[in-house]
Amino acid sequence: MKNLSWEFIQSFAEVAKFGSLSKAAIALNTSQPTLSRQMSALEKNIGITLFDRSTQGLKITKAGSRLIESCEAMQRNAEHFSRIAASSTLSLAGNIRISANEVIGLYYLPEIIAKFNQQYPEVTVEIEISNQQTSLSKREADIALRMFRPTQTNLIAKRLPDIKLNFVASKTYLLNNAEPKTLQEAFEHNLIGYDHDLQFLKAVKQLGWPIVEENIRNKTDFLPLQIELARKGGGITVTHNNLLKQFPELQIILAGTEIPSLEFWLVCHADVQHNQRIRVMMDFLTLHLRDEIQK
Repeated sequence: MKNLSWEFIQSFAEVAKFGSLSKAAIALNTSQPTLSRQMSALEKNIGITLFDRSTQGLKITKAGSRLIESCEAMQRNAEHFSRIAASSTLSLAGNIRISANEVIGLYYLPEIIAKFNQQYPEVTVEIEISNQQTSLSKREADIALRMFRPTQTNLIAKRLPDIKLNFVASKTYLLNNAEPKTLQEAFEHNLIGYDHDLQFLKAVKQLGWPIVEENIRNKTDFLPLQIELARKGGGITVTHNNLLKQFPELQIILAGTEIPSLEFWLVCHADVQHNQRIRVMMDFLTLHLRDEIQK
C-alpha cells in the first residue's frame, strides 16, 4: 500500500456522507470526474471496494463503513492542527472571519469594522452573515456573535449586554392607524413577522400573548426587511431598542409591555483564544458593541 493521500481520504468521507459524487463535488468545490478518479485510485491503493455503484447512486460497502470512524477522527485532528497553527501567530497581518446574524451584521458591524480597519489596516475582515450556527471547530469562522449561550466545552464565550426589544411602528403608520394601547389592540393591526421560521409565534405562545399566525399580515424571515417594512408604514414589528436611534421614523409603542431581552455572546474556539489577531478583534468588538448597546 502506497502512502495515502489526505485529500483522497477527505473526499471519501464526503462521498460517503452524501452518497453521491455530484453532491460531494459541490461540497468540496471540485468536479464529479475528479472525485470519481480519486475514489477509484483510493480503492486501488488500499485494495478495498468502498462503494457499490448503481444507477441510484453510491452505497458504501461494509468494508468502507469500517473506515468512516477513522476518517472522522483524522478530520477532527486536522481541524485541531489548523486551529493550533492559527493560534500560534504573533503577527496581526492576516484574515479574521466573523459570523453574525442578519441584524447584527447589517446594523451593528459596519461602523465597528470601519473603525477597526482604520486602526488595524493589516487585517482583512471576512464577515459571514447567517442565522444558522457556524462551526468554530471546523474554522467556518474565527469569531461568532450569537444570541444564545454556547454549550460546547471547547468554546470560549464572553457575554455582552443583553439586547432589549420593543414593539415599534412608523410615525406615518400611527398617524393613519390609531395607536394601540393594549396587546389585544396591537394584534388587530398589521403585524410584521416571520414566514417559514415560526420562532416568533413560539415565543409569544410561551408569553401567553393572544396572537395566531393569521394576525401576521406581512411575513418575511429576513429580519432587516421586517425593519424596513415597519419604517415604510407596513405595520407593527418587534426590534432592537438601540436600533431606533438609526431610524427616527420608528416609534416605540406599548412601552410598558415586557419583552424578554436577547442574550448576546461573543464566542471563539479555545484553541485560538490566544491568537493575537483574534484577541485584538475580540477586544475591539467587545468594547464597541457594549458602547453601541448601552448608548
